[in-house]
Amino acid sequence: MKRRLSVTTTVILAATLMLSACGGGQAKPSSNPGAETPKPSAEQKPITLKMWGGVPPESGPQEAVDNWNKANPNIKVEYTRFVNDESGNLKLETALLSNNDAPDIFVTYSDSNMTKRVQASMAIPLDDLIAKEKFDVEGIIGSANFKKFPDGKIYYLPANKNVSAILFNQKALDEIGEKVPTSWTWDEFEALAKKLNKGDRKGFATDPALGNLGDAALLTAKPVDRDITADGTSNYNHAAVKKGLEIQKRLEDSGVMVKYSEAVANKLTAQNELLTGKAAMVMGGIYLLRYVKDTKAFPHDFPVSFAPIPQWEKGGNVNSGGVGDYLSISKNSPNKEAAFRFISWYLTEGNMSMLPGGRIPTSKKADAAKITTQLIGDAPNLVHLDSLKSLLSANYKFQTSYDVPASTELKAIFKEESEKYLLNAQNIDKTLEVMKSRSDAAIKAAKK
Repeated sequence: MKRRLSVTTTVILAATLMLSACGGGQAKPSSNPGAETPKPSAEQKPITLKMWGGVPPESGPQEAVDNWNKANPNIKVEYTRFVNDESGNLKLETALLSNNDAPDIFVTYSDSNMTKRVQASMAIPLDDLIAKEKFDVEGIIGSANFKKFPDGKIYYLPANKNVSAILFNQKALDEIGEKVPTSWTWDEFEALAKKLNKGDRKGFATDPALGNLGDAALLTAKPVDRDITADGTSNYNHAAVKKGLEIQKRLEDSGVMVKYSEAVANKLTAQNELLTGKAAMVMGGIYLLRYVKDTKAFPHDFPVSFAPIPQWEKGGNVNSGGVGDYLSISKNSPNKEAAFRFISWYLTEGNMSMLPGGRIPTSKKADAAKITTQLIGDAPNLVHLDSLKSLLSANYKFQTSYDVPASTELKAIFKEESEKYLLNAQNIDKTLEVMKSRSDAAIKAAKK
């Protein structure tokens, strides 16, 4: 896939590529979950690895880092959080291009950003480090759960398995005599949102920063590379885009959802709308459990229940979650071997610390009983256990989006044209027409 970089970025990348990186000679932790991590010898020179991630340190990363540091005094890890939004990702990428301040290890949270960072040579191939460490990729993660890029190399390993969901205020469902959905369509979703709407409490809310219902519906219709068709052209004139956007517009116009403009201006978040009683159901994922259990920040006494994402076709099992928390090593890291040793430990045992924050390890060897227990923690009265078990036990087809030309440009086009429709600046047919034409042009330009 070809991509145009600005002259400035090209110069920066060329300069940074001239730097050489050396691996550390530190002790090697076990790649087996539960095994004791060997301690480095006293004569080894201590080093410090910098790790950047988007999860608040108190939600698991700091505990994981502290556990590592106790067992590995000569390989210290320092965790820095960046906010996983446009400005936060720009801050990370600026640091990755730095000769002095680049993190050794960084986490990417979207396929499009991962593709961009690989193409810009911000991340190194991990294949040689995997072989040297003898890290059992297939046995621990499974090769089907990560992407090999066109050069056949691995640039990241996923640490988190996220399951997307619709979260409910269970009391609101009880009020109308409805059970938690286990299999439903977008039409059924719209009907339930209207039934849940009551007074100042909206029937549904979604974080506008995470997309709209047009994108969500398209994903359930085409989970693999949803932005393009089989012939490589734009898929934004798909009927699912129209249905999703029209559902959102109807819900907003009837007062069942907060207006898009207001949601953006107020930086609406799913956790705040649900847990403060402003909305009866929200779109999110298992990661929202950390907010459900945080009664200090979000005082509430109602249990939260979980339903799968509505489907384009009845009986579908598409989920917009999938593997995430892509761990990579910066090309500017002077301690690449030590960085991978931390990653191998993190993937086999260290990221169990992330469970209380709602992040499920990708490791096949992780203790399933422990996962369930830690996810709920000390708040069983705040979690509808049966619905959570049902959600986690289902066999989903997860979305992936790697082989899309001009993916960043396509996302921007989709957002811009969707906003025009939601803000009454153009009708739905014009929206789809412009989306399609602009996207086709971007794809064609990217392939030149």
